[in-house]
Amino acid sequence: MIDSHRIASYGQAVPGWVDVAACRLPVEPFDWAIARDGEMIDAHWQRCRAETPGLFNGETYLLRDLRIEDGALSASMFRTDFKSLLYWRSLGSPLPAREAFGAALLRSAEGHVLLGRQGPGQLHSGLIYPPSGVLCDADINGAGETDIDASAARELHEETGLGPSALQRMPGYRIAITGAEVAIAIEWRSALPAVELRQRILDFIAREEAPELDDVVIVTSIDAIDAEVMPAHARLLLQSVLSA
Repeated sequence: MIDSHRIASYGQAVPGWVDVAACRLPVEPFDWAIARDGEMIDAHWQRCRAETPGLFNGETYLLRDLRIEDGALSASMFRTDFKSLLYWRSLGSPLPAREAFGAALLRSAEGHVLLGRQGPGQLHSGLIYPPSGVLCDADINGAGETDIDASAARELHEETGLGPSALQRMPGYRIAITGAEVAIAIEWRSALPAVELRQRILDFIAREEAPELDDVVIVTSIDAIDAEVMPAHARLLLQSVLSA
């Protein structure tokens, strides 16, 4: 586990994870220098669209001034758009911005973790990771705060068909930091064994006109972690729950 004091002091951390009881993520104005690169952003967006025509340039939010203090994650969020986020990624995701997102750690009755594989024609086609997605306006509540719980629950339902009524939400949040990515994971427990739970999700996927996922992978141990198809945050989250 990472040392939360190190994050608070330096604003950066080696890849690692930490548990917190609360997340405080207000949206605040920020003059992001990268967003001024209009022509370069547009040119990069056209290249991305040529490779993945289904991309949509909607609003999204990035994080800055990350702090972990007194058992809570605190940071400022600022609004941008998806094409600027992709351009920022192409530059190596320079600080002070970080990409934060809610992730649903879905676990079966045996404690196995179920991950989704993103289907063809999408930005991360073929990659395997917990249900998650970029933050958008729908994730900001009336008080101007980011509602990570709502974001993670929405992504879980959109990708798997599972809602909170069918699962037990475990307390707190697991924060996995991998460079400029900050995955804010919420663990959801099912009373179903992994094979049954996977089939239930596959049945949902089969009914969807345009499903985000094309398969569900059951991970039973850290030996099954695959660095080729599982992003860094997914590998870190798996290590944190399966090594216990």
